Amino acid sequence: MRKRDTWLWVIYGFVLLFLYLISSTNLLIKERKNEIYPVSVILDDTTDESYQNFKKGVDRAAIELNADVSMITLYEGGDASQQIERMAREQQDGARALIVMPVEESALESALADKRVQIPLVLVNAELPRDKVSAVVSTDYDAMGQNLARQALNEHGNQIPYYLFYSSRKSAARRHFQDGVESVLRGGGCEIKKFVRHGDGSIRKIVEELVYPESTQAVIIALDAETLLETAQILADSSVYPEHVSGLYGRGTATPLLNYLDRGVISGLSVTDDFSTGYLSVRRAVEILSNQKTEEATVLESYYIRKEDLRSPEFEKMLYPIE
Repeated sequence: MRKRDTWLWVIYGFVLLFLYLISSTNLLIKERKNEIYPVSVILDDTTDESYQNFKKGVDRAAIELNADVSMITLYEGGDASQQIERMAREQQDGARALIVMPVEESALESALADKRVQIPLVLVNAELPRDKVSAVVSTDYDAMGQNLARQALNEHGNQIPYYLFYSSRKSAARRHFQDGVESVLRGGGCEIKKFVRHGDGSIRKIVEELVYPESTQAVIIALDAETLLETAQILADSSVYPEHVSGLYGRGTATPLLNYLDRGVISGLSVTDDFSTGYLSVRRAVEILSNQKTEEATVLESYYIRKEDLRSPEFEKMLYPIE
């Protein structure tokens, strides 16, 4: 009887050992390993300060879709050749897909023709032939510029000069936005004066010339977020300059710009759903890498907002997304 009990205990021990091995080493049931997708996002600027909502969308998609995302900025903003070099380097370092906001579309198209990029490419806020890229996630910046210019023209008419301020660095999105703005203003018979921002106080000097030596009026449209922010800061810090600027308009979703809109320093703002742009660009990259069906072109809406629109639930959710 004792011998039988001993064998039962031995068998019971083997069963426990067998069950332990199954649970700890997956001998019978193999756990499915989630594939990680290395993706690099290459911006068109030296900093991501103007892309915070875009970055939030990228981060959300990375978590949900198991993507290992690297956010890459340039050493010098507006340098197309440097951007191409960063793309080639990320490809060499193991990225399996690239998401790119191009500095200059023609430079990117040439690099693709030379086969310098041989992994899937998702294009953001730019236009290239569909056979050159894997997918596009964009906003129609030309239409955005047209809409903003129409709003300004309706409010101020064509008897006042329109000053267009913009950065010296190149950007495909800025170029399309500028084309849209100029087409409407020229069609409306407006006087257009263009000024390039060099970061050396050039914008302040132009605003000062509205006051001295002759007192005059102008409507200012800033074509990129950085120039709009600098112009808004100049106007906000002066009690004289705002009297000579009939309206300040531009584009962007950075919190400081929204604050200046709320304070009335900025008259109207073109905004986009940057969170969705970031999220969808990563999603398209992962869909391509995992051989899923994907949309080749996704065009998101742009919106023109005033101060009173900031409190609407629709824009509040879009402009201040929760991470």
